[in-house]
Amino acid sequence: MVDIADIKAAVTSAVPDSELSVEGEGCNFTLVVVSDSFAGLLPVKRQQKVLAALNPWLATGELHAVSMRTYTQAELEQTRATNPSGLVQLG
Repeated sequence: MVDIADIKAAVTSAVPDSELSVEGEGCNFTLVVVSDSFAGLLPVKRQQKVLAALNPWLATGELHAVSMRTYTQAELEQTRATNPSGLVQLG
């Protein structure tokens, strides 16, 4: 079974300069990944970068539901500025 610490370690390894929030348990997780290394990448390329880190669990079926949002730091700040409800949180 995959846990949050496993997910964080794998994503941090693949995207070393990232700020990361992970919620979930078992085989279903939601991620918010913030990294300036995402600058200039299309959303699908950002997600592929993160999913590559999770591939060992995806391949075995231990992990089969991952939703994510990926941002650069500037995009996150803009999202927070336009979304005062605070739905985008890292912690």
